Amino acid sequence: MKLTILGSASHIPTRDRNQNGYFLETAEEALLFDPGEGTQRQFTLAGISPGRVKRIFISHFHGDHCLGLPGMMQRLSLMQVSHPLKIYFSEEGREFIQALSKASKFTAHVEFEFHPLKAGFCEENEKRRIEAYELRHSTPVLGYRIIEKPRLHFIPERLRETGLEGGEIALLEKSGKIRKKGKTIRREDLSYRDKGKIFAYALDTAPCPAIPGLIRDADCLLMEGTYLRSEQTLADTFLHMCAEQAGEYARDHGVKKLVLTHYSERYKDMGAYQKAVVKVFENTHIAKDFDVIEF
Repeated sequence: MKLTILGSASHIPTRDRNQNGYFLETAEEALLFDPGEGTQRQFTLAGISPGRVKRIFISHFHGDHCLGLPGMMQRLSLMQVSHPLKIYFSEEGREFIQALSKASKFTAHVEFEFHPLKAGFCEENEKRRIEAYELRHSTPVLGYRIIEKPRLHFIPERLRETGLEGGEIALLEKSGKIRKKGKTIRREDLSYRDKGKIFAYALDTAPCPAIPGLIRDADCLLMEGTYLRSEQTLADTFLHMCAEQAGEYARDHGVKKLVLTHYSERYKDMGAYQKAVVKVFENTHIAKDFDVIEF
């Protein structure tokens, strides 16, 4: 998987940080999480076509997590992408999704599929699984867990030994076996199976019981670190996470890489974040706009 940070600010953008926006490339498709204001411009600056997005996940309906949705819907419609755009959100936000999708006049050239969710939602196919968890904030918030299932990959040397070419390889990949020169060639005999990857998304939440299940054994956890522990009172008041708390969650639940984002505009020196969190969980990435994290 590959994660591109399109915005890393919280409610107020700064000169260096746009509001939220997180583009995740999986083996199957491209996903967008929480498009804040200005997201479609961030795509341009990142050199990524927004037309690649097939699913949008909204954690909740505070403006810094959703005000870019109308622009994205209209941009993809203007591009006349051939695939439907699936939009996932907490079912309590139906009125907001209706308002955002009709924020201005435009002609829809894309099929929009709206998926209101409850915590416990699960969507699964042979390639991946999507789960939703209820987090704790001043408004209903969902965290998302994307699980890429193990996949077979051809071992080039073994594939070459078979003498298969072009369409034969495609047929083998699709059907799992093929006959050539009187022999049955099985895909599994020419392949290895990877582990699959887990991505967990937890923004705008105070500590809560759902977090361990959401983040457990994640290869990459994207989590808010709105405040440092020196502002613990503010974090508690507004139901946010301190960066050090995010580090503790990552440390205690088998997370391989923690990516922190959603910083309060009060912080100018992000080095303070690095110093504070690395003491708790060493493999922490302090995100900035346009960072690319592969895992």
